[in-house]
This record gives sequence, structure tokens and C-alpha cells, in this order.
Amino acid sequence: MKKKIFGWLQGHRAEDGQAMVIAAVAMVVIIGFGAFAVDLGNMALQKSNLQNAADAAALAGVANMPSTDNAVSTALAYAKTNGMKVTENNVTLNGQKVYAVPVGTGQLKVECTREVQYYFAGVFGVKSKQITAVAVAQKSGTVNGVSGLRPWALKNTYTYTYGLQFVLKVGGGDGSNGYYGIVAYGDQNANASNVYKDNITNGYDGVVKVGDVVETGQGNDNVKNVINALMSKSGDTSGDYTKATPGNSRVILIPKIDVSNQKVTGFSVIYLKSVDNQGNITANFLYDTSWTQSDQDAHEDWGLQNKAKLVL
Repeated sequence: MKKKIFGWLQGHRAEDGQAMVIAAVAMVVIIGFGAFAVDLGNMALQKSNLQNAADAAALAGVANMPSTDNAVSTALAYAKTNGMKVTENNVTLNGQKVYAVPVGTGQLKVECTREVQYYFAGVFGVKSKQITAVAVAQKSGTVNGVSGLRPWALKNTYTYTYGLQFVLKVGGGDGSNGYYGIVAYGDQNANASNVYKDNITNGYDGVVKVGDVVETGQGNDNVKNVINALMSKSGDTSGDYTKATPGNSRVILIPKIDVSNQKVTGFSVIYLKSVDNQGNITANFLYDTSWTQSDQDAHEDWGLQNKAKLVL
């Protein structure tokens, strides 16, 4: 009987020992998975922060195009403010590197690289991992041409100042005040009434660049109701250009024209104030790409010059 009891105790102790070993192994596995999850979470967070830094740098830099030097230096400065250790372009510093380079007309590519240390994976011999974030920003505006132009133009021989009230189009005669009149773009039929009206409502869907030739359109269509519909589209009925905000349908883009050859020399932003029964369109001047740099910097460009978006 004593032998049987002793044997049973030995067997039970052996089972307990095996269970402890299994539990210990299981605990190591569980801790390993937990550590792995923590490291993965940190890596994802670091990747997100790095992408935000690359996006911000690309958008800030591309706004300075076509000056590539200014675009690159601005991108590096923004990357620095977003946590990157930056001394100069494409130089690794403490495991971090920022590379900014123009990759196309009006485009800037920013690549940020960072060495991220693992918290727990080092136990398994994995000390760190290199992560990279890439962003490409595109500048739209006068660099690549302008889309959404309305079917009017201004002579480039007049000086337009902010807030100036002028007649965009007169109802009859040859007019004055620097207006050029109705225009059509690309291969549009300049004398088609539906083209004129559609360009008022929606803007030209093609791209117009400096140097492009525009066609003179007809000027006797009764489009007062079309213009009024455009002006009231955004809910602005005040007619006060000083209260205009982005998205205001009264704020439109038009080209400036060299009347000797009908070539586009620049672009302007104006505020449609009113249209009367005779077809006289009154507007206020908001922005001009031919202004001095100081004048441009002092006023809202309405997305004409520094509109940028991420394309990658």
C-alpha cells in the first residue's frame, strides 16, 4: 500500500512539473504576442506621424513653385516643424532623412525616412525598423494654367487695384473701363449662345495658359437671368466684395488679354456686383497675377496662385 501511495505521489509531482513548464512556455508566448502588438501599434503610429510630416512638407513646399530652391527649402522647414531632424536635403541625421525634389511641372515629391526602435522585439534580436513615407503635391494655378475661367476678359493695358469698381461688360457700344468683352476658349464656338451661357454658369472646363489665344465672342445675348443665378448660387445677396469668402459664387476667374494679338497675359479674380436690364455688368477687382509680389502677398489669391493638392 505504501509503495502504491508513493508511486502515485511521484506521478502527481511529475505532472505538476510538466504543467509548470507548459504554463511557463505559454506565458512567454503570451508576453511575446503582447510585446509584438505593442511594437506593431507604435510602428503604425510612427508611420502615420511620418506620413503627416511628408504631406505637410510637400504641400507647403509646392506652393513656392516654380522656384525649386524655395520649394525644397520650405519643405525641409515644414518637415522639421513636424518632428523630423533636418539639417539639409537628403542627409541622414540620427536615423532620419528628408528628401525633397521637383518631379514634374508644378509637382514636388517629399520622402521622409525614420529608424524606429522596437520596445520588446529586441529580445528576439530585432532592434529597429526603417519606415518611409512619400508624398507628392501638385500646384495648380498659373504654373500649369487655369481652369474654370468665365467668358469675360480684361485688357492688360489698364491698372487694376484691389476693390476697384469697374464695368466688366457694357450693354452696347464699345465700352470703356478696361473691359475686353466676351471670349471663348480652346475650340469652343465663340458665337454660340449656349457656350457663352454654360461658361457663365460652370466656367470653362479646359485649361488656359499664359500665351494661349482666345476668341472674341458675341455680346448681345440676354444673360441677365443666368448671371443673377450665378451670383445668388452661394447665397450671397449683399453685393459687398469685402464680405466675400472662399466658395462665393460671385468670385470668378477671368483672363487678361493683349488686344493686339488676343493672347492671354495673366489672370485676375473679380467679384460680380450686379447686372442691369441693359446688360451692363459691374464688378470689383480682387486679385491680379501681374501685381507686384508685395501686392500679391497682401491679398487673398483665391487659389489662383497657391492652390495645391496631394496627388500621392
